[in-house]
Amino acid sequence: MHLPGLNVLGASLHRHRYYSDAVEPHRHRWSQVIFYLSGHGMQLLDPGSAAVEPGTVVVLPPQARHSFRRTAKRAPLCLIIDFEIERQPLPRETVRHLGREQLLHLRQELAALLRGDRDGGRQVSLEAATVILRILVAALRAAGWMERSSFASGAEGSPAIRQLVSSLDPTVPLTSVVQRSGYNRDYLNRLVKKTTGLTLGQLRNQQRLTKAKELLSSGMQVGSTAAMVGLPDQGYFARWFRRQTGHPPSRWSSRLVGVEFEHA
Repeated sequence: MHLPGLNVLGASLHRHRYYSDAVEPHRHRWSQVIFYLSGHGMQLLDPGSAAVEPGTVVVLPPQARHSFRRTAKRAPLCLIIDFEIERQPLPRETVRHLGREQLLHLRQELAALLRGDRDGGRQVSLEAATVILRILVAALRAAGWMERSSFASGAEGSPAIRQLVSSLDPTVPLTSVVQRSGYNRDYLNRLVKKTTGLTLGQLRNQQRLTKAKELLSSGMQVGSTAAMVGLPDQGYFARWFRRQTGHPPSRWSSRLVGVEFEHA
């Protein structure tokens, strides 16, 4: 992948050899991110060392001498991304530990990518490139190699999440909403809940009910209302509406008219 100021040379998933408890000292001509998905050990740098656990990110500039020593029985699994970045001077070797939520999100994205790999890795799809780039940028930001960006961080109340919430259409399936957002569904739910206090499904349910009440109150037939809020099965819509309000949809408009007449 060739981007302004950044070239991604390759990405690979590595399981350290089970019969060896160490990776010998070595260096590369390019920069490298090592993102540990599992396992424990010590990342040995020149000079110094750092403990490694799931969520540890090691960012290395070119020619940085490094090695690894395993401290647990299970061999570590890590994602390695080789890249070149136009930044002078480059920072020194950096080791950071991602938060639990960010680690979970990146692992889910990577797992979904591997499940969807149909060609055995012979060709990089746009989806694969996007996931790899997102993981790389997250690692570089965590290590301080790139500035943080509010619009890309998915932070609470971010413009992207507010826009998604404000434009949510109750007739559009949630799977389509998730795909358009570019986020994993669980992670998107957490971002939406931080902004609104509701999950994506709860928010859509609330908007759907509000729209159904408005349409029924205006005199629209139950079947047409059901279709307009994305629940074309009239029987299902009637049961759903009654669970939400305690009233069947056929009586909702007449009930409101009676209340308004009594207060007139």
